[in-house]
Amino acid sequence: MRAPAKSVPKPSGWKPIVDPEGRYSTGIADFDRLLGGGFRRGSFALFGMDETVGLDDLDLLLFPTYLNILYQSRGIIAVLPSRDSPHGFRARMTRYVTRRRFDSRVRIIDYIGEDEGPPYVVNLNSKKSLPDRQRTDPKERKAAIAKMEEAERVVQGGRKKTFLEITAFEVFETLLGVDKAMQMFFYGIKRVRAIGNLGIGLLGPGLRCAAGVRRMADAEFELHREEVGLIIRGVRPSFPSYVVTGDLQAGPPRVVFVPRPT
Repeated sequence: MRAPAKSVPKPSGWKPIVDPEGRYSTGIADFDRLLGGGFRRGSFALFGMDETVGLDDLDLLLFPTYLNILYQSRGIIAVLPSRDSPHGFRARMTRYVTRRRFDSRVRIIDYIGEDEGPPYVVNLNSKKSLPDRQRTDPKERKAAIAKMEEAERVVQGGRKKTFLEITAFEVFETLLGVDKAMQMFFYGIKRVRAIGNLGIGLLGPGLRCAAGVRRMADAEFELHREEVGLIIRGVRPSFPSYVVTGDLQAGPPRVVFVPRPT
């Protein structure tokens, strides 16, 4: 006789965790507890990872934060990791949020013309390389600035709300080089703190900008994968290693932290 199939929780909508005073909830109650209520407003949180961490791991850990932002009518501007794409990111996010909410609140910066046309893509592609056009073509630079300003207006909405900024540093370093990438990041993080936004940085292995980025981060976490699953450890604030796993009772994309087996 065939054994009965195990029931698998179906993806469902998201009920946001209300942001505590002066903070942004991570969307994960266990993570909020370790951070004293969530990410501080106007702060930059850095997630350093090794080569074992994949896109599915980042989705597992960070989608609750993204959804908590979107379901409170805030927006997102993102520079995605090189392994990701605007249409792929949207397809995964719209399992849990409507396409209308995504398209009206998310803007993905595209430097290589990967997904031209959709409203959620801010295309900064050019025949020239990014560093070359910044040095030699003021018109293109002005046009790029105008596109970025429009993207910010969209994600802020009519009420001028703060928003989430996601930065995959491998993209900046590859396109701009270390010095220019760090200069852009310096001005970006100053703006995050002045406006009260939340910045999330994704720092892959082997990047030369790593030391400089870490110096400017307000919070830092290390990610790697083991047989038991995705592991997170707190550097600032310090906390021991936990396994990041789906919440079997509540269903995806809800997540719990389980102490790493010793």
